[in-house]
Amino acid sequence: MDWTKLNMAEVSYYCKSPDVDFVCYPFSCQMEQIILMFYYYGIKQFTTVDIQEFYKKMQIPKMRSEGIIKPAPGQIKKAAGRMENIRFTDDGVFEIIPARNGLYLPFDTSLYTDDIKKGYQKNRICQGDC
Repeated sequence: MDWTKLNMAEVSYYCKSPDVDFVCYPFSCQMEQIILMFYYYGIKQFTTVDIQEFYKKMQIPKMRSEGIIKPAPGQIKKAAGRMENIRFTDDGVFEIIPARNGLYLPFDTSLYTDDIKKGYQKNRICQGDC
């Protein structure tokens, strides 16, 4: 996956800020949000390894215990398999496809962009050299 497509300052804010509470979501909801982020930044395909790498890069802490989340491939496939906006191809790649609804939320990136705008307004997202 092309990680340069992601605005890492925005993604990091979204995943770690108490303003958003991403870390409090169940894993399936986190996956839904990650898919929305990928779609927003123009990423149309990913693998289980990409999701694992995302969690490793973001260092997303576990709820109520120490350490970071390290999702297993089966956990990722199970969560993605329930989403209407994901198609699993024969070569092990997940494709993001247009769908009316996701697992829990409408497939609408405005949910993500609203939180990012608030982060900029509160000066919690780094703009430039930090």
